[in-house]
Amino acid sequence: MIYIPDDTLERLTAKTASIGDVFVVNMDQSNGIIPKETDSSRNKFFVVLGFDDDGNVYGGVIVNSRINPNLPQRIADFHMPIKCKKYSFLKYDSFVDCLMLKTASLEKLAKSKLVGKIDGEDIDLIVGTVISSPKEKRIRLKRFGLVK
Repeated sequence: MIYIPDDTLERLTAKTASIGDVFVVNMDQSNGIIPKETDSSRNKFFVVLGFDDDGNVYGGVIVNSRINPNLPQRIADFHMPIKCKKYSFLKYDSFVDCLMLKTASLEKLAKSKLVGKIDGEDIDLIVGTVISSPKEKRIRLKRFGLVK
């Protein structure tokens, strides 16, 4: 196995991560994820939608295997379906949670695995849905370059 120093890994990730890239990221409450009962974190598909000005924090959305049946319909409507036949990294049809942006630090992304890419048409739909979400704040959308 080849050893790559953390700072080199971070520089590579910063230069190669792009909008639409999908990483498997270990996420916790600091990323806006509430882990299941006994877990402190969960691995989630994280779709990169933008970067802060410093390039140290990435804004994106996560993919869930299903929509929580306890969510009100007005909230469930912000979960966009994606098909496993279109995206080989999925094991089954899933949903992109567009209700609110999640964040991942450069350090966390550098330690994560790139597994695929969402195509431009779907990224446009995802970004449009995030922008129209009643739970998302304009200042956060600006921070990651989703609005001017």
